[in-house]
Amino acid sequence: MLACMRSSALPLVRAFLVSTLLAGASLAAGPETSTLDQDPDYRDGVAAINARDYEKALVIFHRLQPERAAAPEVANWLGFAYRKLKRYPESKRWYDQSLMLDPNYLPALEYQGEWFIETGDMASAKANLAKLERLCGKCHEWQDLDQSIRKAEGK
Repeated sequence: MLACMRSSALPLVRAFLVSTLLAGASLAAGPETSTLDQDPDYRDGVAAINARDYEKALVIFHRLQPERAAAPEVANWLGFAYRKLKRYPESKRWYDQSLMLDPNYLPALEYQGEWFIETGDMASAKANLAKLERLCGKCHEWQDLDQSIRKAEGK
């Protein structure tokens, strides 16, 4: 009887392990940290963003960009700072650059979605939301963009 119980429990154990692994994979899709976090200039740029000193952030990230041209994080932060300053053409250029470097870079998809909202392209914002959901489920980037869309739609 014990052998029977063990074999009948095996599918449940497998299902649990598979669901646990899949949940971990979706969480891993959007790293909270960057390999650039060890770079003091990058940290200063992020600190400027957090302090809402977008002009200072632009100076720092433009200085970093040539040596970090392959980093979607730097291009994304440039897009973010320009968007916060309502300099939409420059912002678009940098979000596009970030997503060219990594089409699945979650922060750029979220922030570009907010750019779409601010520039009146709700359909593209919702397309970014759908892509985020496919990539990471209802991760924090998805939640933030969903909230921005709802707010823009008055919901």
